[in-house]
Amino acid sequence: MLTAPPVEVREQRPGYTVPSLGLSRLPEPIRDIPQSITVVPQELMQQQGVSSLQDALRNVTGISFQAGEGGGAQGDNLSLRGFNARNDFFLDGVRDQGSYFRDVFNTEAVEVLKGPSALYFGRGTTGGVINQVSKLPRLESFYGGTLSLGNGFLFKVTGDVNQKINDTTAFRMNFMGHLDEIVGRDEVEDKRMGIAPSVTFGLGTSTQLTVSYFLQHEDNIPDYGLPFLFGEPPDVRRENFYGLAREDTEETWVNIGTVRLDHRFNAHLNLRNTLRYSRVDREAFPSPPRISGTPTPATPLSQIAVTTNHPGRDTTEDILTNQSDLIARFDTFSFKHTLVTGLEIGTEDFNATRFAFSNVPTTPLLDPNPVRDTPRMTRSVSAMTETSTFLLGIYGTDTIKLLPQLDLVGGVRWDLFDAEFKNRITGEKFDRTDKMWSYRAGLVFHPWPTHSYYFSAGNSFNPSAEALALAANNANTAPEENQTYEFGGKVDLLGGGLSLQAALFRTEKTNARTPDPDTGLQVLEGEQRVQGFEVGVIGRPLPSLNVFLGYTYLDSEILESNEVVNGVSVVGNEMPNTPEHSFSLWTTYDFLERWQVGTGIYYVGERFANNANTNVAPSHVRWDMSVGYQITKNIQLRLNAINLTDELYFDGVHPAHIIPGAGRTFIATGIFNF
Repeated sequence: MLTAPPVEVREQRPGYTVPSLGLSRLPEPIRDIPQSITVVPQELMQQQGVSSLQDALRNVTGISFQAGEGGGAQGDNLSLRGFNARNDFFLDGVRDQGSYFRDVFNTEAVEVLKGPSALYFGRGTTGGVINQVSKLPRLESFYGGTLSLGNGFLFKVTGDVNQKINDTTAFRMNFMGHLDEIVGRDEVEDKRMGIAPSVTFGLGTSTQLTVSYFLQHEDNIPDYGLPFLFGEPPDVRRENFYGLAREDTEETWVNIGTVRLDHRFNAHLNLRNTLRYSRVDREAFPSPPRISGTPTPATPLSQIAVTTNHPGRDTTEDILTNQSDLIARFDTFSFKHTLVTGLEIGTEDFNATRFAFSNVPTTPLLDPNPVRDTPRMTRSVSAMTETSTFLLGIYGTDTIKLLPQLDLVGGVRWDLFDAEFKNRITGEKFDRTDKMWSYRAGLVFHPWPTHSYYFSAGNSFNPSAEALALAANNANTAPEENQTYEFGGKVDLLGGGLSLQAALFRTEKTNARTPDPDTGLQVLEGEQRVQGFEVGVIGRPLPSLNVFLGYTYLDSEILESNEVVNGVSVVGNEMPNTPEHSFSLWTTYDFLERWQVGTGIYYVGERFANNANTNVAPSHVRWDMSVGYQITKNIQLRLNAINLTDELYFDGVHPAHIIPGAGRTFIATGIFNF
């Protein structure tokens, strides 16, 4: 008798534990996967009043946020275990390239897989991947939504409509409208809207077809924060905005269409095929601040000016891809196998027009004027580039149960990544084809059914065109290679209601790109290393107590490099945006049947903004609180206090500028479920 293929459904459960991932290529329970994994569930995000993916990722230690480049990559931009992960976002297992701020209105959970994952995801993934799990139709009718108001001013509305059409078909639509004038930041404004309809045919049968569409639009006044001054944030008001409030804009349109087929041939063989086209259009004209001239520490702050170069970008990123995963379970010679094979084929294109501005007016450091006159400011096109890529990935991985207490995990992947780049202004053309093997091997020991202890080794690669661009100095440079070793353990207690995990790890980029001192070309003569450990406690240790706790220690070092800054080699320095210590705790307590109180503490240690280790982002502690009251079965009220102590902390770090986090923020939310 045929049974239905698995459906990604995560009911709100007692506690924050999630037993499995929403990825068909990783069908084993999280406890049995030889890799550190943290899942942020929807229940936790709702309790915290989370609006964005960045806010959700604050719960995951080992992550530190980066600030946008001058007109380039803004949006969600971060480091994971010390390595840049801007290109390592995925949506339901498919690469989610694009510079935009991801809202969570259509997100069931956020899955963070730490350490190289090229075997399953292809290029990149040195520090890991961030996978967003979408909300999909279910065979029941329900209707929900939220309405939030906050100081600043903040207004947000979301809706979730799931309608059962017949015994095997259901339709779901999520929508969102968001306006946020950031507390403690003059002029900065985030505006976005989104809608995500989906329909699934064949629910409860052996074959399911899901068609979904995702649209998100942003219209922001972007925040590029404060310039570094003498290696640290200047002693100025948090509110200071050094941009051009009447000229600074950031507008994005995100369109993602997906067709997914799930078919179960029998109890031992499943197929998932995902076809997707996505397009991200972005037009941005920000004003990254820089100190004007060459002041000295003796120069009064009142005599220091800030200049901005106001770069412009008009970009389009397209992805057309098809991914197939085949999962087979069988026995050979009394050994049980779970074999996963896959094929990925697709194209990615990136078109960019860049603008340069002249005669951008300066403004005082202490008292900036955000509406200064710009009659002499002129604009010119500095570059028009086109990048086209073709990618092909083939992989296979097998989990073999050698003994009831011992699993052997191993797999390989072969990738072809072909890129062509053209600058229509200069006529420059570059192309590069990379062919790379990736692997993972591991042993998982289960002394008891709820305990797993593992050792794993894996690699990943970073081609020159990873971010869909090539240049004269890297077009002939082969991919960087990375190697990670990890030893860890995962234990489920209290019937799966409480999960404990810990891991020791070491990642080495064995041939990092570094400039040749004679030619300036990028050569593979560098070496970088990040090693450390992490611990996590997630779940419900007591009937009324929820806990989501994590800590990560990172020891980073640039071991080899040709880079020299002001006559000093960067060898021996720490890697940028890699805090030694990071800690997060969110906990809630239910009492008097209808009440819930919660608190969160987030600590990020001091980190350097650049390879030279001359600019430093200070450490910080942020304290949040939440109170919820269940008025009726269907209506809940919740008050969230974010940054309750009004701590001046810095969220986004760039080598030359740094972005303050929001000041003390209060958000009142009504949550409706029918």
